[in-house]
Amino acid sequence: MDAKKFAICVVAAALLAFSGCATSPEDERRRQDMEADIDEILGYELDEAEYGTPKNCLSTREYRSFRPLGDRHLLFEGRNDKLWVNMLRGRCLGLEDDSRFIMRQNMSGQTCAKDLFEVMDRFDPISSAGMGPTCILGEFRPVSKGQVAEIEDRLDMR
Repeated sequence: MDAKKFAICVVAAALLAFSGCATSPEDERRRQDMEADIDEILGYELDEAEYGTPKNCLSTREYRSFRPLGDRHLLFEGRNDKLWVNMLRGRCLGLEDDSRFIMRQNMSGQTCAKDLFEVMDRFDPISSAGMGPTCILGEFRPVSKGQVAEIEDRLDMR
């Protein structure tokens, strides 16, 4: 294949790939409204004596698992029913309920704000080509089970 045909194929493939990423203004407005609702839910004041204060890091021994809440938040589930929501430093496109990801552990045995994680492609989880976007963690905010239930209800309405 000559260079011109190859370039046309590359451009066409890129356009097809990116056309699936476009959202309508209405979809974008709904997403922003949902994000505003989640931010409001996370803004509820909790008793610091019971829930603690926001943290920049969690020891890897403090949590058992984590899972996405939309494309901008991760829920970290800890021991003794402790819960934290991490508001990512930006949207993490491709992050979905059934996403699998690789958390890059730092040397301190902690997961911290500004640490990176990669979302694995659900259709190609084996090869390095199957890696999705790299996303950045933010602050860990303690949350109640009620807040998590409200966030999940809001996400289910989308």
